[in-house]
Amino acid sequence: MINGVINYIIYRVNFIKVKFLIIIIFVVSIISTPFFIFAETQIAVQQDEIITSVSPKNPQPYQDVSVSLSSYATDLNKAIITWQGDSGILQSGIGKTDYSFKATGPNTTISITITIKPVGSMGIITKKITISPSEIELLWESVDSYVPPFYKGKALLSRGGFIKAVAIPNTNTIQSGSGSISYSWQNNGSVVQDSSGYNKSSYVFKNDLFDTTNEITVVASSVAENYSAENTTTIPSYPTKILFYKKSPTEGILYNAALSNEVAVVEDEMTLVASPYFLALKGNESKFTYAWTINGDQIKTPTNKMELTIRPNSRGGYASINLVLESINNLFQKVTGQLKLTL
Repeated sequence: MINGVINYIIYRVNFIKVKFLIIIIFVVSIISTPFFIFAETQIAVQQDEIITSVSPKNPQPYQDVSVSLSSYATDLNKAIITWQGDSGILQSGIGKTDYSFKATGPNTTISITITIKPVGSMGIITKKITISPSEIELLWESVDSYVPPFYKGKALLSRGGFIKAVAIPNTNTIQSGSGSISYSWQNNGSVVQDSSGYNKSSYVFKNDLFDTTNEITVVASSVAENYSAENTTTIPSYPTKILFYKKSPTEGILYNAALSNEVAVVEDEMTLVASPYFLALKGNESKFTYAWTINGDQIKTPTNKMELTIRPNSRGGYASINLVLESINNLFQKVTGQLKLTL
């Protein structure tokens, strides 16, 4: 009986030891759980998971520039971010995801190094950006717009006319490699594939009949991908008009003085010359009709279609001169001019 009591005591002691051990393991596991969870959050953020954005993409000299960071993999608002330039640290702190500055002059380079320590990350990520402020001039001309000789202004565009846009790089970076430049042309936001490509520094197109303006953008970039410049211009269309000038037998056409709406004919003979401004007439004369009328009656088109000679049969009264120029193929290429003569 004594042996039985001893065995029971030993059994109970061993049971209590096992139970106590289980309790210790359970408590330790509960206490250790946060550390395992924290260890699991130590996820390495990849460099390509942090995106740098520069606005504008191709800054011009002395233009305001903004650089921003974004990420879908980590909360950058909690990250420690340091921005460093050639002169030292530009800014540093938690959540410093944006930095703005003014670009330097042409033919210079701006380098910025960004170090990011994401929250809970196992390492530091470094991003580098290089900006070369560059200029490119964007010029345009109306290819077929007519203006009279000695006209000092620009031949403006009319609806349905042809335009030529030309890109002229004016920085040393691109001029030194002018034969290694690719151009991308956009018209009203749409890329013009046929006119874009290597060494295509000009773009010719017809103004849409229903567009009052054309917004043209060109992006020039080097084949080596170390240079990029961009510019945009808006090209408006203008109404056409006809002005009349007097042709002197001795001095020729007096382009320095357009005739007013009412002119007195004091000579026995006066020759009028019509000049249509901005009509797409240049090189297309044969594609237009010329309709002259006097007091509403159509007359035979003169040999020189732009000139009309008036010989009053009697004095007193008025004569209304009218000329209509109209394109055979282009609906909107039409202009009317009127002049009242006192006989």
